[in-house]
Amino acid sequence: MPASPSDTLFLPAIATCVSLIYLQDRNLYMEESSSDSQQKSGKTKYQLILIASLKKEIEMARRLDPEKLAHELEKTGFSCQYCGKCCRRAFGDNRVVLTPPEIEKIQKHTGLSKLEIAGPLIPETCQPEETGNKEEDRDREIDREISFVQPEISKTDEEPFSETSPLFELLKEDIDSEGNIHAYGWMLRQKRNGDCIFLEKETNRCRIYPVRPMLCSTYPFYIEGLKLYTCECEGLGGHISTEESRKLAEALLSRYIAELEDTLAMYEKYEDFEKGKEGLEIARNNLEKGTCVYVVHDSKGVTKIIN
Repeated sequence: MPASPSDTLFLPAIATCVSLIYLQDRNLYMEESSSDSQQKSGKTKYQLILIASLKKEIEMARRLDPEKLAHELEKTGFSCQYCGKCCRRAFGDNRVVLTPPEIEKIQKHTGLSKLEIAGPLIPETCQPEETGNKEEDRDREIDREISFVQPEISKTDEEPFSETSPLFELLKEDIDSEGNIHAYGWMLRQKRNGDCIFLEKETNRCRIYPVRPMLCSTYPFYIEGLKLYTCECEGLGGHISTEESRKLAEALLSRYIAELEDTLAMYEKYEDFEKGKEGLEIARNNLEKGTCVYVVHDSKGVTKIIN
């Protein structure tokens, strides 16, 4: 996933991944040396470099050979086992990153609101831990159960949101002077136990399969930095036909370019924010009270969410 447009890189881990091939052996990064460009855009040199690098990566991504990619997919092999593990928090980081167009498609299909479908993209370690209470977890997995608030934040008995806590450390670089927590993109909502809200408990099937996110339709494969990667999945190594591998290759390339273009639009619209100790204190006090104020940056601008 590309870096956030702030001066701090935010690279959330999606899963344990293995590099399969180099699709291109070229440098993605370029320098932006014009001070005039910085003054006109109002962006830092670092942000301009990110934008220039992303434009170059999009250009190169459009020249990737789908036949070569399809060959690699067929050689690797994949057949979904319908185990549902990729949708369950108990088996690892199951966050699903969403673009605004994907959210809109799910809205039309389900009739749900944007915030019933998506929440701020936050670090995986902020997601709820398993409670260990199986009876309680079963109750939380009732069909169509949807969290109407931000993903719950795990709490400990003593000073859960002190300035030395892992949560506060992960978020503090993205907190502005007013105590707002800035997030760079959206993720699919989860049940209280961390499972995807659209996972059917009994069948392990997806309720929004026809409009499922690109990440889901191309799992366990993805492309990043012009490389093909695979996530851990029991279906890897299974039989995939030449026709299926071609369709998957096309879907992977479409997803890769769409995500790059969406991120570029976010970078270009992004406006930096002021930081200060007073903001950290406000955010810490809010978190201790169970309240979060998010400012979500995406390709359409910003959205403020108060929870």
